[in-house]
This record gives sequence, structure tokens and C-alpha cells, in this order.
Amino acid sequence: MTTGGEAPVRIRCVPLSLLRRVLSLLVVLGLGCESPAPPPIKDVDGPPLAYAVDLYDLAFDLTTRELTSRLWLDVKGAREGCLSIPAPEGVTDVRWQGVPAVSTRTVDGTLEVCGRSLLEGAPWIDSRYVVPEATHLYTQVGFSRRPDLHGDVFSYLLGWVESCDFLGPCDDAPDRLSHFTFEVTHAPGAVVLCPGTLSHPDETHTRCELLGTRAPTYSAFMVASHPAWKRTRLVDSDVGRVDLYEAPGGLLWPALDAAVVEDFLRWMTARFGPLPYGPELRVAAAPTEWLGMEHPANIVLRDNLPLLPKVYANMALHTWMHEVVHQWAGNRTTLASARDYPWKEAVAEYLTYVYEDEHRDGEAASTLAYWDRLARTASYHLRPSDVPAPPFISFANDIYGSGPMILLLQLESLLGRAQVLAALQVFLAEPGARSIADLRAALEGASGVSLQRYFETWVDGAGEPDWPFFQVEWREEQALTLTVTQRTVAGTVYPCVVELELQGDAPEQRQRFTVSYGLEPLSATVRATVPLPPWTVRRVEVDPRNRLVNRRSAGLLREQPGSGFELRLQRPTEGDALQEDRPGQLAIRLHELRCGRGFTRVREEDVPGRIQLRSMAVPTTDGDAHDASVAERRSVRARCVRQPGLGVGIR
Repeated sequence: MTTGGEAPVRIRCVPLSLLRRVLSLLVVLGLGCESPAPPPIKDVDGPPLAYAVDLYDLAFDLTTRELTSRLWLDVKGAREGCLSIPAPEGVTDVRWQGVPAVSTRTVDGTLEVCGRSLLEGAPWIDSRYVVPEATHLYTQVGFSRRPDLHGDVFSYLLGWVESCDFLGPCDDAPDRLSHFTFEVTHAPGAVVLCPGTLSHPDETHTRCELLGTRAPTYSAFMVASHPAWKRTRLVDSDVGRVDLYEAPGGLLWPALDAAVVEDFLRWMTARFGPLPYGPELRVAAAPTEWLGMEHPANIVLRDNLPLLPKVYANMALHTWMHEVVHQWAGNRTTLASARDYPWKEAVAEYLTYVYEDEHRDGEAASTLAYWDRLARTASYHLRPSDVPAPPFISFANDIYGSGPMILLLQLESLLGRAQVLAALQVFLAEPGARSIADLRAALEGASGVSLQRYFETWVDGAGEPDWPFFQVEWREEQALTLTVTQRTVAGTVYPCVVELELQGDAPEQRQRFTVSYGLEPLSATVRATVPLPPWTVRRVEVDPRNRLVNRRSAGLLREQPGSGFELRLQRPTEGDALQEDRPGQLAIRLHELRCGRGFTRVREEDVPGRIQLRSMAVPTTDGDAHDASVAERRSVRARCVRQPGLGVGIR
């Protein structure tokens, strides 16, 4: 999905929906009372069955919202017993192989079904459920009807990570891959999309079959309909057929260059093989909450993408490419657990960036700048070990900058782009479930080096990430000698390559080079000697191309005075918080206390040892603002956290 916009790993004796558990917790906290204990589980009529859902046969009526489900099970030869599957309250008419089940009940979001197989072949269970017209938390998960810019109503049945059980009985584990069929009943002439191959038995029915490559429930549980969609063929070639479904006068048709669409498909298929769900790829424009969402053989894009602030150089094209990557990375190859969500989004963003860097002049720079802004304010590590674990919906929205930068981009500088791409080819070569640990193994295999230290420092951890910041000293003698010191609160030294840009008085006086801490840094300080440029070095910019996650110090200049190195402030700005590093040297650290639209202010404990300047907010390009307050070398610390579902918008 293009942002982010879920939960930590769960031991799944009985699968439960993360969003349902969050909602239950909110209700308990809001009422100030204990939730009722679930009724005790009585003796069941048979042993518990280990199962997998091999096929979901689903019939959905867009008018009545009734979902009829038939789940074909692989129970490894068992002929009778009981199974537990996530399901909402209100499931009715539960049957086992066409006859009433021996017993059924719903307990704490789980449907318990007991039965005996009287027929040969795979057993199945049938049920009915009227899906509420409701969405959950800050997402569009559930069933919704929303008017577009012209007043036409878009209907969307949408699952997500560990959330398909809001829509009916469904194994919501992210690592489960299944087949699907959809039979959708709708008004005459309505245009309906769903996963897999599409057919129209008559004017009130649309059928989709996903019977080849398997797909995860989080993205395959989907029906989308819009009465004004018209189909336009964007690409018809040997790499695929791309159709755009958009209302007349829509904004995506002029924004999606058909030649670039075809070229990107060629670029992807040359590296990862044919489109996983057949040669037909349908792209739909709709009034969605997220910028985009991947479904097998379908992509749903927000219909006003070209009008949004340009965090990417080309909003529509970048989002479309991101969702195309998900056909391989996230659908055919899925998540081992909800905790592995960062790799899915990191791969989609990274491959889109690589194509922009190689084929779209100047566009990659905007992508890197956006990642960097997001990463600097990340609230969680990519594999958080916090207890309690962070809410998945907040965690998932937090990784759209730090994920691609840490898991892939920064490793270009340490390993090489060719090695990173080779690792991704291995990682995505086969259908199945993959973890962040599997991605690390692929990167180590392609490069031949250990990434243990890298992952221990950059990927794993509890609490707010302690990203490094860098101080630079330089001396001009026969050559230019630079000393780069990496600073962190905890003293951690991160494996990385740091790009520096020497700057003179004139705009054209620029010279870049890199210093490397390597994969096993021995010291927080590295030194480099470079030829003297033919102009006086006035300042050194750290990470000028936004390729490294690090703390920035706004307004900080690093200058070479006559007697040596000093740090000084140019026009100190009220609202900046200063931390003393050693006598005479100050590095500005901003502490976020006042937040803009789409952000939530989270207050933390007082932090000692900070010197403050007073009181004016400093706006940033990310929509938030930074502020600080005075308290005798003591400051109140807070964070601006993106509200769930309102920050980054790609899934």
C-alpha cells in the first residue's frame, strides 16, 4: 500500500483481529470499567483441527451488504473435530459440508465450528453475514460508500493486515496465501472490480476468479464499485494490459504517461518475472483515504492525487509504481507476520526510487527528501521490542521513511546497488511468506558480508530511535583534513557511509565526497584527507542528498575560522533547543511540542541538561511545527506523531 499508513507479532493459538482488539481496548478505557470475561469454553465435540483455508468462495450483494462465504479447508486428513477461525459477531447459518454444524458459537471474535465430514474430499464451511456500513479506526477498512468530486458514490469492501475478519469468517494471519472467487450482485450497469480474472455473467453480476497464484487475505478481500467508471486502455503489450477505470473528467488519465507505465512494467518484469496475477492489471480512481492500495491484479488510487501537495515529484506516477511493486512484494510474496510490515513498504518505495533515479530525471531527489523528513521523526524502530508493543496502526504509519532508507537505501552505500537488487531478486523469487530476517539473509547472501551489527543498531530496539547526528571539523594545510564525529545519546556508533559537501561562498563552489564507518565501526570518529578545493571552504553540509537517517540541526553552520574549528549559530531562532557537547560547541536539537494538521502531540518526561531559547514555533515542510520552553537547563520534551491513517498515504 502507498503509506501508511499493524500490530506486533502474536502467538496465534486462536487468530484474533488486531483492530478489533484495539477497538475493544478503547471501549474499556473510555468507559472506565472492565470488559466482561468471555464465557468459558465448554468441551467441544471432537478434537481441535489444524487447518488452512485453501479457497474462499465469496458472494457479496452490494445493495443488501450480505456476504455469503464458503471456505474450503485443508485439514490434513482429519474427518471430524472443531476449528476456530476469526469472525465478527452476527455470523449466521453456519453449515459443515452443507448440513448444520454439530455446534457453533462466536467467542471474543472467533467462530468455533464443530462438524463431521460425511463426504469425500476437502471439507468446507458455509455462513452468512451482513457487513455493516462502517470503517474501523482511522482507516477505510470495512465497507464504505463515499461520494467522489462529482457526487457519484464509490463503494468499497476493504480488508487489511489482520482485518479481513471484520468482513466475515477469515483467517487473518498475514502469512496465509489462498485462492479466491467473488460473485458480486449489483445494480444494472454498475462497474465492479475484484481480484483475479474478471467476467460478467449478466448485467447484475460480476465474477472474479483468483485460482492461479495465491494471494494474502489482507489484500485479496476486496470489492470496489463506481457507477461512472469508464475503462480506458493505457498499455497493451507483451508485458501486460493496463486498463484505467475512471469517471469522465478524471485527473489520473493525463497524469499517468502510458509510455512510462509500459516502461516501468518492462523494468519490473525483467527483474522479477511476469505480473503474478495474469497479464491484465486494472487501475481504478476513487475517493480513498490512502493514496493507493494494492489488490491482486487491481490497484486503487486516490482520485485527486495530482492535486495533493507534491511530496513526490509526480504523485500519481510514483504511487502507481509503488502499488505495481506490491503485486510481487506484498501479494505474491507476503508478510511472515504483521511485525514484518516494514519490508513490504520499503521494497515498494525503494524499487520505485531506483527506477526514478535511473529513468526519471530529478524525480528521485524529491523521493529521498520526503523519506528523510519522515525518518527523522520516526517514533519506533523497524523491529520494535517495546513492551507493550506499539499499536500496529501507529507503527505501520511510522515506517515509510525509515523503512526504505534503513533496509535498502543506506545499504547501497555499504554494499552497492547491484548487490541490493540481486538480494531482492532472490527474496521475491518464490511465492510464500518472508520476514525482515529473511531480507537480511538475502542481503548477506548477495553481498557475502555479515549485517548483524547493522541490523542490531539500525533495525532493532525499544523506545524512540536514537538516530545519530554528525559534527565535522576541518583544517586547511597542504590538504583539507576533516574529522567527522558521530553523536548519539546512548553512545551507539552506527555502521554507515556519510556523504559530505564542501561549500564555498558562491553557489557553484560545491564538492562532495564520502567517509565510511564500515559495517563494524571501531570508533565514533573517522578522519579523511582530500585535496584542497580552489576556493575557501566556508561550511560542510552533512548528507546533502538525504541518503542517511540522521538528526539534522537547523541553522547550524560549520565554519573554518583562522584558529581552527568552531561551531556557531547564525541568527539563532527562538524555538531551537540547544544541547552542549563540549565547551564552546553547541549543536541545535529541536524538540517537537506543537504539531500541525495530521499530527498528534505526545508529551514525554522532562529531560535534564538542555539549554533553551524562547518560544517561537519553527514550521517544517512536513506540516508540523517545533517549539521549546525554558526551565533552567531543563526542557519539556514532546513528539509530533502522525495520526493513524492521516500521515503518509501509500499502502
